[in-house]
Amino acid sequence: MSASEGDYIRRETVYDPAVTPVAMVEQPMARVVEQPVVPVAPVGRIVEPAGAVRSTYTRRFAPDAVIAALVGLALLVTGLIAITRGGFDGPMSTPIVEVLGFTHTTTLGLIEAAIGVCLLIAGATSSRGGALFFGSVLGIGAFVGAVQEESFRESLALESGLAWLLVIAAVVVVVSALLMPRFITRSTRVQPMSM
Repeated sequence: MSASEGDYIRRETVYDPAVTPVAMVEQPMARVVEQPVVPVAPVGRIVEPAGAVRSTYTRRFAPDAVIAALVGLALLVTGLIAITRGGFDGPMSTPIVEVLGFTHTTTLGLIEAAIGVCLLIAGATSSRGGALFFGSVLGIGAFVGAVQEESFRESLALESGLAWLLVIAAVVVVVSALLMPRFITRSTRVQPMSM
Protein backbone atom coordinates (compact mmCIF):
# COMPACT_ATOMS: atom_id res chain seq x y z
CA MET A 1 0.00 0.00 0.00
CA SER A 2 1.12 3.52 -0.59
CA ALA A 3 1.16 6.33 1.94
CA SER A 4 -1.88 7.89 0.32
CA GLU A 5 -3.96 4.84 1.27
CA GLY A 6 -3.36 5.41 4.97
CA ASP A 7 -0.53 2.88 5.34
CA TYR A 8 2.98 3.70 6.51
CA ILE A 9 6.04 1.75 7.55
CA ARG A 10 8.45 2.87 10.22
CA ARG A 11 11.90 1.34 10.62
CA GLU A 12 14.47 2.16 13.27
CA THR A 13 18.01 0.88 13.59
CA VAL A 14 19.57 1.53 16.97
CA TYR A 15 22.46 0.27 19.02
CA ASP A 16 21.07 -1.59 22.01
CA PRO A 17 22.94 -0.26 25.09
CA ALA A 18 22.22 -3.50 26.97
CA VAL A 19 24.22 -5.59 24.49
CA THR A 20 26.61 -3.00 23.03
CA PRO A 21 30.18 -3.28 24.38
CA VAL A 22 31.34 -0.59 26.81
CA ALA A 23 33.65 0.97 24.21
CA MET A 24 30.66 1.58 21.92
CA VAL A 25 28.40 3.16 24.59
CA GLU A 26 30.39 6.38 24.61
CA GLN A 27 29.68 6.93 20.92
CA PRO A 28 26.39 8.56 19.90
CA MET A 29 23.62 6.10 19.13
CA ALA A 30 22.96 5.54 15.45
CA ARG A 31 19.35 6.00 14.42
CA VAL A 32 17.85 5.62 10.96
CA VAL A 33 14.15 6.30 10.48
CA GLU A 34 12.26 5.80 7.23
CA GLN A 35 8.69 7.06 7.11
CA PRO A 36 6.66 7.85 3.99
CA VAL A 37 4.94 11.21 3.87
CA VAL A 38 1.33 11.04 5.09
CA PRO A 39 -0.96 13.26 3.02
CA VAL A 40 -2.45 16.31 4.70
CA ALA A 41 -6.22 16.13 5.00
CA PRO A 42 -8.51 19.08 4.57
CA VAL A 43 -9.61 20.84 7.75
CA GLY A 44 -12.14 18.78 9.70
CA ARG A 45 -11.18 15.43 8.16
CA ILE A 46 -9.13 12.64 9.82
CA VAL A 47 -6.29 11.06 7.82
CA GLU A 48 -5.89 7.86 9.85
CA PRO A 49 -8.95 5.60 9.86
CA ALA A 50 -10.79 5.10 13.15
CA GLY A 51 -9.95 1.38 13.28
CA ALA A 52 -6.39 0.45 12.44
CA VAL A 53 -4.20 -2.63 12.91
CA ARG A 54 -0.71 -1.96 14.21
CA SER A 55 1.97 -4.67 13.78
CA THR A 56 5.46 -4.37 15.23
CA TYR A 57 8.35 -6.63 14.26
CA THR A 58 11.76 -6.81 15.91
CA ARG A 59 14.86 -8.36 14.35
CA ARG A 60 18.18 -8.81 16.11
CA PHE A 61 21.51 -9.38 14.40
CA ALA A 62 24.62 -10.46 16.32
CA PRO A 63 27.64 -10.89 14.03
CA ASP A 64 29.75 -12.23 16.91
CA ALA A 65 27.23 -15.04 17.41
CA VAL A 66 27.54 -15.99 13.74
CA ILE A 67 31.33 -16.22 14.08
CA ALA A 68 31.06 -18.38 17.22
CA ALA A 69 28.55 -20.67 15.50
CA LEU A 70 30.73 -21.06 12.39
CA VAL A 71 33.84 -21.92 14.44
CA GLY A 72 31.75 -24.34 16.51
CA LEU A 73 30.34 -25.98 13.39
CA ALA A 74 33.82 -26.42 11.90
CA LEU A 75 35.09 -27.99 15.14
CA LEU A 76 32.05 -30.25 15.42
CA VAL A 77 32.38 -31.56 11.85
CA THR A 78 36.14 -32.10 12.22
CA GLY A 79 35.65 -33.91 15.52
CA LEU A 80 32.89 -36.13 14.16
CA ILE A 81 35.02 -37.12 11.16
CA ALA A 82 37.91 -38.02 13.50
CA ILE A 83 35.57 -40.04 15.74
CA THR A 84 34.09 -41.88 12.77
CA ARG A 85 37.49 -42.74 11.31
CA GLY A 86 39.09 -43.63 14.67
CA GLY A 87 36.18 -45.60 16.10
CA PHE A 88 35.72 -47.11 19.55
CA ASP A 89 36.93 -50.67 18.81
CA GLY A 90 40.09 -50.38 20.90
CA PRO A 91 41.93 -47.79 22.93
CA MET A 92 40.89 -44.26 22.03
CA SER A 93 44.52 -43.26 21.43
CA THR A 94 44.78 -45.66 18.48
CA PRO A 95 44.39 -45.68 15.54
CA ILE A 96 45.82 -42.33 14.51
CA VAL A 97 43.78 -40.96 11.60
CA GLU A 98 44.20 -37.94 9.38
CA VAL A 99 41.52 -35.25 9.11
CA LEU A 100 42.08 -32.12 7.00
CA GLY A 101 45.80 -32.86 6.84
CA PHE A 102 46.26 -33.13 10.63
CA THR A 103 46.58 -36.27 12.74
CA HIS A 104 43.78 -37.06 15.19
CA THR A 105 42.78 -39.74 17.66
CA THR A 106 39.28 -40.53 18.80
CA THR A 107 39.98 -38.66 22.04
CA LEU A 108 40.97 -35.48 20.18
CA GLY A 109 37.86 -35.85 18.01
CA LEU A 110 35.66 -36.07 21.13
CA ILE A 111 37.26 -32.94 22.59
CA GLU A 112 36.82 -31.02 19.32
CA ALA A 113 33.21 -32.17 18.96
CA ALA A 114 32.35 -31.20 22.56
CA ILE A 115 33.84 -27.69 22.28
CA GLY A 116 32.24 -27.35 18.84
CA VAL A 117 28.77 -28.20 20.18
CA CYS A 118 29.19 -25.69 23.03
CA LEU A 119 30.27 -22.90 20.65
CA LEU A 120 27.46 -23.78 18.23
CA ILE A 121 24.88 -23.54 21.03
CA ALA A 122 26.40 -20.25 22.24
CA GLY A 123 26.17 -18.88 18.70
CA ALA A 124 22.63 -20.14 18.11
CA THR A 125 21.39 -18.59 21.36
CA SER A 126 23.45 -15.39 20.85
CA SER A 127 25.07 -15.93 24.23
CA ARG A 128 28.02 -13.55 24.46
CA GLY A 129 29.06 -15.09 27.80
CA GLY A 130 28.97 -18.61 26.38
CA ALA A 131 31.07 -17.59 23.38
CA LEU A 132 33.60 -15.89 25.68
CA PHE A 133 33.81 -18.86 28.04
CA PHE A 134 34.07 -21.66 25.48
CA GLY A 135 36.29 -19.58 23.20
CA SER A 136 38.62 -19.05 26.17
CA VAL A 137 38.57 -22.77 27.01
CA LEU A 138 39.44 -23.59 23.40
CA GLY A 139 42.21 -20.98 23.30
CA ILE A 140 43.83 -22.02 26.58
CA GLY A 141 43.64 -25.72 25.74
CA ALA A 142 45.02 -25.20 22.24
CA PHE A 143 47.83 -22.97 23.53
CA VAL A 144 48.88 -25.60 26.09
CA GLY A 145 48.74 -28.22 23.33
CA ALA A 146 50.88 -26.09 21.02
CA VAL A 147 53.51 -25.36 23.65
CA GLN A 148 53.59 -28.91 25.09
CA GLU A 149 53.09 -30.83 21.85
CA GLU A 150 55.26 -33.79 22.92
CA SER A 151 53.11 -34.32 26.03
CA PHE A 152 50.03 -34.97 23.88
CA ARG A 153 51.69 -36.79 20.98
CA GLU A 154 50.64 -40.30 22.10
CA SER A 155 47.20 -39.67 23.62
CA LEU A 156 45.85 -37.08 21.15
CA ALA A 157 48.29 -37.18 18.20
CA LEU A 158 48.09 -33.37 18.35
CA GLU A 159 50.25 -31.46 15.90
CA SER A 160 51.45 -27.95 16.70
CA GLY A 161 50.05 -26.61 13.40
CA LEU A 162 46.52 -27.68 14.35
CA ALA A 163 46.97 -26.35 17.89
CA TRP A 164 48.04 -22.90 16.65
CA LEU A 165 45.15 -22.88 14.16
CA LEU A 166 42.76 -23.54 17.06
CA VAL A 167 44.41 -20.75 19.09
CA ILE A 168 43.75 -18.32 16.23
CA ALA A 169 40.11 -19.50 15.94
CA ALA A 170 39.66 -19.02 19.69
CA VAL A 171 41.14 -15.51 19.58
CA VAL A 172 38.75 -14.59 16.75
CA VAL A 173 35.75 -15.87 18.75
CA VAL A 174 36.76 -14.06 21.96
CA VAL A 175 37.71 -10.75 20.29
CA SER A 176 34.53 -10.68 18.20
CA ALA A 177 32.42 -11.38 21.30
CA LEU A 178 34.13 -8.53 23.14
CA LEU A 179 34.21 -5.87 20.42
CA MET A 180 31.43 -6.41 17.86
CA PRO A 181 28.18 -4.49 18.42
CA ARG A 182 24.78 -6.12 18.09
CA PHE A 183 21.97 -4.52 16.10
CA ILE A 184 18.21 -4.34 16.64
CA THR A 185 15.76 -3.38 13.88
CA ARG A 186 12.16 -2.55 14.79
CA SER A 187 9.47 -2.22 12.13
CA THR A 188 5.96 -0.95 12.82
CA ARG A 189 3.20 -1.21 10.24
CA VAL A 190 -0.19 0.50 10.57
CA GLN A 191 -3.00 -0.60 8.25
CA PRO A 192 -6.63 0.41 8.16
CA MET A 193 -9.01 -2.39 9.10
CA SER A 194 -10.76 -3.98 6.16
CA MET A 195 -14.53 -3.85 6.27
